[in-house]
Amino acid sequence: MKTITTMIGFFATLIFLAWFFLINNQNQNSLSQGVTQLEHIGDECVAISEKAIIGMTPVVEFQKLELLSRKAYVLKRCMADKGFHENPAWQNYAKPLAELNASEQNISFDEAIETMRKADMLLFKKQPKRPLYWISTENSTF
Repeated sequence: MKTITTMIGFFATLIFLAWFFLINNQNQNSLSQGVTQLEHIGDECVAISEKAIIGMTPVVEFQKLELLSRKAYVLKRCMADKGFHENPAWQNYAKPLAELNASEQNISFDEAIETMRKADMLLFKKQPKRPLYWISTENSTF
């Protein structure tokens, strides 16, 4: 009877150790696949910007626009506090597209570029053939 209890304990320990190493290995793989610093900070700042408007309920259309603007402003300030700002390469990329969008949609250039800005500031992963909106203040030259 004692040998059966010992064997059960031994197998339980083996199962626990196998489970522990499996979980540990999965955590290391997810870290090595990597969440970049920009993705991590971006996610934090998006959460902060969401909290900034959480208790506000827009009634009319302009209030919806005010909330979107406030959310974008909070995101921009948070990213600046964490060491990121608008990428000059993104500006060079966006200007011709905004001009094209403005003429196609019969809107002003400022509205077209602002619409692009609000969409692209939420992208934190590198996109093919497209510069990121954010760049680290440490890695850029003015």
